[in-house]
Amino acid sequence: MIRVSMPNRQLASGQASTTLIPAPHSIPERIPNLQLDTESIPYWMLMIPGATFLINRLGPSECRRRLLHMLPGLLPCLLWIIPHRDPWGPPLMNATILITVGIVGFALFRAHAFSRPDENQWSYAVAGYAVPVLGMLILLPGRSELGLMTLGIMGLGDGSAALGGLAIGGKRLPWNRKKTWTGLACFIVVATIMSALYYWIEARPGVPLKVAFAIAAVSALMGAVVESLPIRSHDNLRVGATAAISALCMHVMLLGW
Repeated sequence: MIRVSMPNRQLASGQASTTLIPAPHSIPERIPNLQLDTESIPYWMLMIPGATFLINRLGPSECRRRLLHMLPGLLPCLLWIIPHRDPWGPPLMNATILITVGIVGFALFRAHAFSRPDENQWSYAVAGYAVPVLGMLILLPGRSELGLMTLGIMGLGDGSAALGGLAIGGKRLPWNRKKTWTGLACFIVVATIMSALYYWIEARPGVPLKVAFAIAAVSALMGAVVESLPIRSHDNLRVGATAAISALCMHVMLLGW
């Protein structure tokens, strides 16, 4: 219910009357001072811890964009409970391709919900996200850990940089005044931790955790630096390709082929 003040209907005491009206899309009372068009915000999004702050800070469209960008980066966690061999068999590879095609199709079909007002290369951004990951998985059979590492860096690292920079703020980068040191640090920390975990769990034969972190740290750092450059075109493709090549080079240097 929403409490609405109606100043045009005066009581005998001269005070404005108050009426309760139903609000099917109203926000829970525990979410205070939310000044947004709540019709455009899914109810479940408001239930996520910290969602109110982020939505107020970034706006609904940018929050939806961050979700679309980051959620695919969590897909490798499903492999922890799905028995599979290395190299991947046709069922798992085909399922991966179908999921990728589904996400790409959804992102293109719902472009108006995720793209920014001044963005005219949404289709390139979506394709640039998928190509590096699928390329690593298809071209390097038996080294799926490199593809999953690339996905972790792109999805969670790049997404965290945007969240950290926009939501927290901080000092601007000297080479790109539109980005912050906070965003750069968020990218490196989150991407290193998650991609190292993906690599370490997926690698067959197994590798020491410190080796996985060494490969992930260099790859995440390179991806973060490329993401921070003042270049607007093909951002996802540049970050993904840089992370993938860096991961492959570090893998060969530390472990051989």
